[in-house]
Order: sequence, then structure tokens, then C-alpha cells
Amino acid sequence: MATLQKIRNNAGLLVSIVIGLALLAFILGDLFRSSNSISAKSRSEVAEIAGKAVSIQEYQAKVDENIENYKSNSGQTSLEQSMIENIREQTWKQMVHEYVMSDAYEELGIAISGEELFDMVQGNNIDPQVQQIPIFHNQQTGQFDRALVIQFLKNMELDPSGKAKSSWAAFEKALIEQKMDQKYNTLIENGLYVTNIQAKKDAEAKNTKVDFDYIALAYNTVSDSAISVTQDELLAYYKENIDKYQQKESRTVNYVTFPVIPSQEDDKQTKEWVEKIKGEFAEIENDKQYVNLNSDVPFVDKYYTKDELPASISNLFEAEPGTVYGPYKEDNAYKLTKVVEFRNIPDSVKARHILIKPQQGVDAKALADSLLDVINKGGNFAELAKKYSDDGSASKGGDLGWFSEGQMVKPFNDSCFLGKKGDKFIVYSQFGAHVVEILNQSKTTRKVKIATIVRIIEPGTKTYQAVYAKASKFGGTNRTFTAFRDAADKDGYTIRTASIKRDDKKIANLENPRQIIRWAYEAEEGTVSDIFELGDVFVVAALKSVQEEGDAPFANVSIDVEREVRKDKKAEYLTKQISEAKQNANTIQAVADKLNTPVKEAKGVTFAAYAIPGMGYEPNVQAYAVELPADKISLPIKGNRGVYSIVVKNIQKNENVNLANDKNALLRSYRSRVGYQLYDAIKEASDIVDNRSRFY
Repeated sequence: MATLQKIRNNAGLLVSIVIGLALLAFILGDLFRSSNSISAKSRSEVAEIAGKAVSIQEYQAKVDENIENYKSNSGQTSLEQSMIENIREQTWKQMVHEYVMSDAYEELGIAISGEELFDMVQGNNIDPQVQQIPIFHNQQTGQFDRALVIQFLKNMELDPSGKAKSSWAAFEKALIEQKMDQKYNTLIENGLYVTNIQAKKDAEAKNTKVDFDYIALAYNTVSDSAISVTQDELLAYYKENIDKYQQKESRTVNYVTFPVIPSQEDDKQTKEWVEKIKGEFAEIENDKQYVNLNSDVPFVDKYYTKDELPASISNLFEAEPGTVYGPYKEDNAYKLTKVVEFRNIPDSVKARHILIKPQQGVDAKALADSLLDVINKGGNFAELAKKYSDDGSASKGGDLGWFSEGQMVKPFNDSCFLGKKGDKFIVYSQFGAHVVEILNQSKTTRKVKIATIVRIIEPGTKTYQAVYAKASKFGGTNRTFTAFRDAADKDGYTIRTASIKRDDKKIANLENPRQIIRWAYEAEEGTVSDIFELGDVFVVAALKSVQEEGDAPFANVSIDVEREVRKDKKAEYLTKQISEAKQNANTIQAVADKLNTPVKEAKGVTFAAYAIPGMGYEPNVQAYAVELPADKISLPIKGNRGVYSIVVKNIQKNENVNLANDKNALLRSYRSRVGYQLYDAIKEASDIVDNRSRFY
């Protein structure tokens, strides 16, 4: 800058102007580039936690990681939207905790060393969460086995998918965070202290009991017409008590729905499609495969009694195998049902088994074949089950007792119910290889297996287009709130209303309405939306009103304000009545007689109690009662439900209080709240800005 100044001084005004303009262009260009960069950066920030920015990419990466871990642990390949939202919320809580607490841990030097983690996972002080994992339990004893942990950790690198390692890493991370939380909480707990004065006050509050007589003049005994309230008084109260009248950010939306409902033409086409395949369905041999390829509902591999069949097809119980009934309409679908076969099947079966689970170093099929061979040659089934079975029934020699159809996994179930008493065989399920013996069967019942083609009646392309055109015309021609409302009334559409908050996930009767909620927080009041497609419904919305966070407008809370002002004025009125009645009255009964109200009694009242028997929640009365001398008529006491006057008749103080015990009890009470109050307090002070609603 010194060089630039020298040039200006020597080259005159013109050069100064040229250099000035060039410098200005340079600065402005840099400023705009910087501004655009900052703007882009802020648009990609999903949150700010404790002064640290969190990008949408970082947050979504953690969400994706947690989704994959959940899929791996649950065995699911896809998740419903509600579960994905739950995982997003859980991920958010994890990130908030991590960001909020990391500085506190670092400042205090709280950490988990490698040696400590080893001890928690496979050492001498294994964490209870590790001990609760089922795969680390001995199959014979049911007890936790440290050797199984070590075996898992050694073998997880052999998993080609890498899922075992990633799942364990996520578990270890959660374990470490929980342990650090425990250390932090313990540190705070050990720093808490209760003084003798605190303990004494607490003991007095709990151990001083009073009995008193009282009179009560309820606010509702004074009619509203007897109390005059001016607008100035209302506004004055509103301003003085503005903290009571705070509102949360919200939006009120009106919306009209255009449901896409199947037309008569859609119904006709669905029925024609079902009629067309009826002949082919009757001739096909692999009914299960055909149903799964052509039906909207997969094949149900089950045998039914006549009573279990729907009434619409119960007549098929008397039909011949191969008979096809339909099309018939049921549950918004056209159906064809074919009789597959009849069998006599027992109601229940008694069986035993030896389960061989597939695991590292064990050939489940080979071992099962070997065991069946030994059993067929006279080997002791029960002893072999105790030695080799990986099931909880091993201790009972593999005996599963009696079970009805459907209780066991399908391959196992079918083999037992379609076999006969005395059969010994191997069957495979998702749990492994089962060596099975059918010990007994109950009486048999005639049952039928059916195959059903289901074609749900759904709206076709023409129907969608017709409804979309209707919604498009309505939304496109009514672009103001007034036009929207008037057109809906004129055309007979029902206007629905939703009051929504920025992070809401639901609007009644709408499927996944987040796009409407996001629009409402970006649009201007009075504007009308474009068309939203939510499942089989088109929606046009109008933003009726905007409520920002902060002081609620007087107009919105005037009724509440007036109620409080009237209550205060009624309290003044009733206080004056009691004060006048007290003059020249020596007893509470004399005061009551003047006011034509009864004297009531309250017994065993303490300052620490939540409520007064017969009176309810009246903390002002409680405070007076424990401090008032006996036999003295109190001043009028303004309460929640009315104005009171009391006379203490009896004071009971428990002098045999062990101050040390009370002090310890109070300290335990303080420490018990650390676990849930400490983190909430830290989080509250961390200035968390949550922008997730912009993205989801």
C-alpha cells in the first residue's frame, strides 16, 4: 500500500483514478468471489454445533454408514422411510453429542487408552455391553465366553464383505463414547457437595408438618361482569409479562388434495387381464413360480382347513385339484384361486433336533450327514444333541416338545408336518443344518393348499393424467391465497388446514409431506404452491400465515392476557373482602361467618409436598403455613384458584433428624441427576443451529 501511495502522489489525479478503479475492481471481484464462496458454503451446511460447521456431505456420510450397519446387523436389504428417518435422527444425536462433548473431554484430559479398551473388550474387566452380545455366549452353558470374543476379533478380517469389521468399529466407538461419558459424569458427581445449612433446610422442609384451618374464596365466585378491564390495562400487563407470551416458529398452510382413484376403465382393464390368464393358470404345473411372477401378492405356501379359507372361496374345499375359481373381486383387487392339493396333516408334532450352525472351521452339512449316519446305526440321539447341537434345546437332548404348525421356521415346519412319526432326516434353514427326528404326531386333519393370483386395481396412466390436469388447472389459475380459497369453495373442494413446524415429518393423511413443509418455510405468506405429488395424491397448498419465533402479537394472546388481568382484579376484590372481614374478628370462624363461607381443615402439610390435601397445588399457601406462628390469622393469600386465609393449629417438628444421613441422601439425589441434566445443560449452552429441514 505504501508503493501505491507514492505512485498516486507522483503521477497526479488521472493515474490515481485509474489505479483506484483497478484496485476497486480487484477488491470487488475478490469480494464477490468470496461472497459466492461463503454463500455456497453456508448453503451446504446442515448444522452448526458448538461453533463448528457440519456439512451436508459429512452428515449424510454418517447417516449412510449407520444405515449400512443397521442393514448388516438386521439382515435387511432395504429399509422403510420411517426407519431411515429414525436412523437420521439417531445419527444427529450422535453427532451433536460428539461435537458438544469433544472440547470438554479434551480440556479435562479425558480419554480411553488402548490398554483400557483392550480390558473392556477382552481383558479382565469386560464391559457389560460386550457380555450381552449373543454370539459371545457359550451354546451349551448360555454363559458369556471371553474366548468367543477373541475368536471373533481374530476371524473378522476373514469376512470378505468387511461388514463384520465395520460393525465392530461402530460398536467400539459407541463403547468408548459411553465410557468417556461415565468418566466425565463421575468427575462432576465427585465435585458435588452439600453444606450443613443445605441439609438442615432440607430436613426442616421434609420434617416440619402443620395442621391448619382455612377459608377459601374462589375466583369463579366473582362474575366477569363485576370486573371492568380497560384496553390500557391489558396492554400494560402484556408488556410487563411479555416473557409469558413467547411463540415458536410455525406456518399455517391450507391445502386441497386431488386423490388419484382408479376409474371404471381401470377396474375393467384389471378384470380383463385376470380373465386373460385364467386358462394359462389352470394348465401351469409350477403354481408357486407362476404366482410369484404374475401376482401382486406372493405365493403363500400353506395348508388351510375349511374354516380358515375366506368365505368367498370356501366352496373350493369340495373342488378337485386343478380347479380355478374366478375372477372375483375382493379387497380392491381381482383374484383367481386354484386348488393345488389336499393332504391330511397333523395339528401338532413332537420332535427333536440337533442344530449345526455354519461357522469358521465347521462344515455344517458334513457334520450333519455324519451325525444322521451314526443315529441311523443306533447312536444315542439325546447324547449327540447335548454334545454337538448349537440350539438352546441341547441340554434337553434336542427335545422341542409339542409345537403347532407355523411355530417353527418354514423348512423345518414343513418337514415335520408333512413327514411321519419315526422319520429321521436333515433339513436346512437360515439357522443351519438340522438333524431331525419326528417323535410323535397328533391326529390328522384334511387341509387344502391353494394358489391365488391377485391383481390390485390401480389407476392407469390416463387416470393419472386426468387428475393431474385437474390439479394443474386449479393451482395454475389461482395464484393468490384469496383466489385459492374462493376457487376451492366454488368448485366444492375441501380446504384442509395444517399448522406445521420446520422439523415436522407428518401432515395428517398425507404421505411423506416434507416437500410441502420445506416449501412453506421458503415461500412468502399468501402465495400458492406448485403441484406436489405425494403417493397417489396431488396437492396444491397455500401459505395462510407465518409465525416467527419471539414475542407473540398481542392480538394472538389477548384472551389469555384478559384472563390473567381479570384474575388479578378478582384477587384484589377478594383480598379486600377478607381484609374487611378480619377487622374485629378474633377467630377464623368469625371471619368465615362474615363472608358466609365454611372453614376447612388441612392436616400434615409440609413445604416439600407437591400439593395440599383438599386444596390442590397452592405453593403460596404452603410457604405461609410452615412459617406462620400458631393461632395467628394470616393476611389474605393470593393462590392459583382463589384467595385464602389460614390459621395454624398445630406444628409438628421431628427433632430426631440425623443430619449426616440427610446430607448423604441429598447428595445422592444431586448425583442421580447428573446423568441426564449435565449433558442437557452443556447442549443448551452450545448454540446448536439445526438446518436439516432445508435438506430433508
